[in-house]
Amino acid sequence: MKHKSDSLTVMGSRVFYILMGLCSLLIAAACGPSATQAPSGGQDAGQPPQAGSQRPQSGGTLRLMGGGYVTYGTVDINRNNTGAPNGFVGQSVNQVVKRELASGKYEIVPDLAESWQVSPDGLTYTFKLRKGVKFQNVPPVNGREFTADDVEYMIKRTSADPEIVPAKWKELFIRRSDFTSISSLTKPDKYTVVIKLKQIDAVFMHNMATLGTAVVPHELIEENPDKLIQDKIIGTGPFICKEYVPDVRQYCDRNPDYWRKDEFGTQLPYLDRLEKNFYGGSDTSAAVAAFLSGQIDTLAYNIGGPTLTDADISTVMKQMKDKVYVINSSSGQFSHLRFNAARAPFDNVKMRKAVYLAIDRQQIIDSIVPGGGEITGLVPPALAGQGAQTVDELMKMPGYRQPKDQDIAEAKRLVKEAGYEGVTVEMNTSGATATSADLAALVKEQLAKVGINVKVKLTANYQDHLNEMLADKFQLTWTGHGASPDPDEYIYKHFNTDGARNYYKFSDPKWDQVSAKQRFAVTTEERTKAIKEALALHSEIAPNAPIYSSLNQDIYRNYTHGFGKPVQPYDGRNNFDLYWMEKH
Repeated sequence: MKHKSDSLTVMGSRVFYILMGLCSLLIAAACGPSATQAPSGGQDAGQPPQAGSQRPQSGGTLRLMGGGYVTYGTVDINRNNTGAPNGFVGQSVNQVVKRELASGKYEIVPDLAESWQVSPDGLTYTFKLRKGVKFQNVPPVNGREFTADDVEYMIKRTSADPEIVPAKWKELFIRRSDFTSISSLTKPDKYTVVIKLKQIDAVFMHNMATLGTAVVPHELIEENPDKLIQDKIIGTGPFICKEYVPDVRQYCDRNPDYWRKDEFGTQLPYLDRLEKNFYGGSDTSAAVAAFLSGQIDTLAYNIGGPTLTDADISTVMKQMKDKVYVINSSSGQFSHLRFNAARAPFDNVKMRKAVYLAIDRQQIIDSIVPGGGEITGLVPPALAGQGAQTVDELMKMPGYRQPKDQDIAEAKRLVKEAGYEGVTVEMNTSGATATSADLAALVKEQLAKVGINVKVKLTANYQDHLNEMLADKFQLTWTGHGASPDPDEYIYKHFNTDGARNYYKFSDPKWDQVSAKQRFAVTTEERTKAIKEALALHSEIAPNAPIYSSLNQDIYRNYTHGFGKPVQPYDGRNNFDLYWMEKH
């Protein structure tokens, strides 16, 4: 099977805006009021301007508001592709292959590779790389050509290869298990990479397409004593970052040597400059005020902005009316309670199941989730086409059904049987946002109904919270993680004993077997069946208690274009070269 990009062009804005009104494959199962509802208060959300009848214009400075990065502890994209690293590097890098937002189907398409071919037995992948692509012309790389050596370096670094990654950082490379199926990587010439697998790997191309596989030059990594990306990013991407002040601003200028053109033959990117100013915490008032006063052009979560509430949307629409438009989408952000199953009392499956049953997910969504959300199983309902439970299916299940009387009674029974009536447990979570504190208080209230007392501990920021998890200093925690278009991210990587994102050291032999089974399925039908089998087991052993998947409402000024309809917070970061502005 061969996959090819016919040219260096990208989909133009005409198709882009037609597709923007369609639900993508990822949110196909969520195409209903919960995924596309207008803001409350009767406000017309506005419509994206019909820019498809005109060619994109070049020039201009797009001013963004982004979340602060220091609180995440890293901007290293190969180490941790969460919001902060994605926001920091997204405009400056490319991947070998990527997920295509503009298509509306979220398929995997060529990026730095111009094509790839898979052998009939599914074990050999041959990537043909684009010729003449150069890294940005800044020290220490100075515009050298991108080659197969850079692909090999990326895969080794993402995998925390000890030749490249110091041992002390290994545990922090959250995608290090992505390429364990590789048996060999060869480079027949500098534009060809051949990867052979030990066995069928249903998620190999998905792993290749995550932004965590962004290609960065080895020179940038090796000039840092810790071999980490800290305050500078260099890539083959559309923008060269010239100024970065952590938690304050990041300014990036157009890369004059960028390799890509649009369908009209226009050199990309369209914009001359990106200016990102950062905000802190969960208070959106400063960001909304900056937007209303004309200091910024977008309030978009998918490109690093805040999670807006219905009240924020209403405020902006009342003042700006038809001067702005709103895009509603499923963020796919996943929120859940996680247990330390190696320590009492949650080494007892009855206690984990009691929490799973006692949590009132709908009350949490209605009370504290800005912008709204929907209940979720281990795999979000947006992936129902791949075997996930739908919202309707979940609402009939123990732990999700309403009213909660039956679940609370069952949870009380389990706590009593486990011998933990009146036990006090500590719940850790990041105190960086008001949502965290409010959710912790509500969980405390809900668990008290079944005889579990909760002592809440808030850390100063997300990185401190993660450090405590890695150091095994917790019993119960609330956390979240970014969206994924593949169920493996939720099933294997977070809960299999060998999963690189299994910070909580959950280990269960039966779960390891079932969660790995979907990785090695040969057909789509076999994989969907294996995913459903894993989800059935999940509700019995409760390695976590899923709560909700959030929704986004993003605001753009009418003279800004090219954003598409994001289906997870990181999608838009792959399309900075397509953003453009009308002269105004």
